[in-house]
Amino acid sequence: MNVLKKRRGTRERLLDAACDIFVEKGFDDATVAEICARAEANVAALNYHFGNKAAAYRAAYLRAFEESAVQFPFEADAAPAPEDRLAAHVRSILKRMNHDGGASRFDKMRNWEDIRPTGIVDDVDEEVLAAARAHMLDCLTAIIGAEVTREQLLLCEASVLGMARMVLPFNRRHIALLANRRIDDAMIDTLTGHIVAVALGGLRHAIALGQR
Repeated sequence: MNVLKKRRGTRERLLDAACDIFVEKGFDDATVAEICARAEANVAALNYHFGNKAAAYRAAYLRAFEESAVQFPFEADAAPAPEDRLAAHVRSILKRMNHDGGASRFDKMRNWEDIRPTGIVDDVDEEVLAAARAHMLDCLTAIIGAEVTREQLLLCEASVLGMARMVLPFNRRHIALLANRRIDDAMIDTLTGHIVAVALGGLRHAIALGQR
């Protein structure tokens, strides 16, 4: 084991290795043996510090969120127009998804949760994402009107988040080739404008159809 790893301590090495393995493979396909091998620790150490694989996953998820919160702190935009506040929110998501040419570890773990839900971190999501979610719902309510039903509002939220969170993980190469440019801050601004325009147009149309 190299000196730097030794200095970090067993729990920290296990936690960092767990984040990486869960990001790469998701919860189902990751193994305790792989995590321990990457951390240069034994299974007994993981059981001592976390108890089991599920607890290690939960701890890794929280660690990944803490990293993301430091790198990309959520700040509710104070712009007077709700459309501008929504755009700022979408932009912050896109920047997280474009971190170092890929999504942050937290967003990658969330993507796995979307694909293969574990139920292990549902309460964590509710707690750590509460402020961001409330901001998104406030923006949407201000834009489409307070008379919409709860179901309509949640469907609108899902549509906006789906575009913002999935456009880069699943279309990064296509966007870069189509635009013939790097996905830099300028491209993030372009994507933000496009997503907000499509979202608002679609949302207003969907609400109008629902009110007929």
